[in-house]
Amino acid sequence: MRDLSNKRFLLAIIGLMFFICCKRASEGSAEAAKMIKNTVVADVETVPMSNCGVNDDAADDPAIWINSKQPEESKIIGTNKKGGLAVYNLKGDELFYYPDGMMNNVDIRYGFPMNSDTIDLVACSNRTEHSISFYSINGQGALKVIPCTMRSKMKEEVYGFCLAVDLKTNSFYAILNSKAGEVEQWLLVAGEKGNIEAELVRSLKINSKTEGVLAHDTSGQLFIGEEEGGIWLTEINHRSVAEPTLLKESVPGKNKMIRADIEGLTFYKNYLIASSQGNYSYAVFQLMSPHKYITSFRIVDGVFDGVEETDGIDATSANLGKDFPNGIFVVQDGFNFDNKKQKRQNFKLVNWDRIQKLIDQQ
Repeated sequence: MRDLSNKRFLLAIIGLMFFICCKRASEGSAEAAKMIKNTVVADVETVPMSNCGVNDDAADDPAIWINSKQPEESKIIGTNKKGGLAVYNLKGDELFYYPDGMMNNVDIRYGFPMNSDTIDLVACSNRTEHSISFYSINGQGALKVIPCTMRSKMKEEVYGFCLAVDLKTNSFYAILNSKAGEVEQWLLVAGEKGNIEAELVRSLKINSKTEGVLAHDTSGQLFIGEEEGGIWLTEINHRSVAEPTLLKESVPGKNKMIRADIEGLTFYKNYLIASSQGNYSYAVFQLMSPHKYITSFRIVDGVFDGVEETDGIDATSANLGKDFPNGIFVVQDGFNFDNKKQKRQNFKLVNWDRIQKLIDQQ
């Protein structure tokens, strides 16, 4: 009887902990979030992340692949840091899943020269391999592995990641960072055997933990998110000797509308957007100097549940068909609910027009 009582007590404690965890999903940063008055709702959500548990922190970073021939057939690629990479259509259905390692951040560049042609290049930081995984993507959104033998030199495991192109030299780069603030820039070229060769050309050091990293190829700007410190700016040009500079209005706490951690970074036309994880919101800045803070907004309950504790984000201004004529904003949802029942994490899609209306009111 004592064993049975102990088991019942243990189950009760587990149940209480689960209840508290679920409660935190909606109330953990409620007071901070109340300061953010601008809100939108999601228009689409992906199916829950596969190959993980309900309580797993698995989904992390999305990337939007634009189908140039059929924009409405564009895809969302999402990382599963428990072990893979998923591909979704714009309705949120999972089309493909690749169990290729603990994928953290993902990015895409078009026109990578390879085999006397060009490809759409998908790449992601692979924490299992302490490296970068590379793929080509076809019109249906299916991925094909491109071999590469590079391995990061960072002491801490690979974490944040982005691709970049120096348009002056048409040089392609992969940029990695770690939880220790290490940053690596790798020059990418096509090998002779259908592979990618990577050369480490620059190393940087940020004060503390970094993840979000974003290259704006047109302006040559490279943004690096220090989770508790703010957003740093440097150049894509790996030969630059300029020290990274801090965007002062991005510092959590000093800007009262931003709460650590700074997580995902993306841009939409002339806007730089950052995920402010500590108050479930997204901060919008001018993309170009002086990078002035414009406003913040949250994604709240609508047809789909609201969003909490976002990691990665992505956006595009491309016309993706009648449902998204001015593009979309895609975010990872740290706590996904369906009728108050917690589900595995997923990604939410927002019609950009909703966000633009908020910005226009500022």
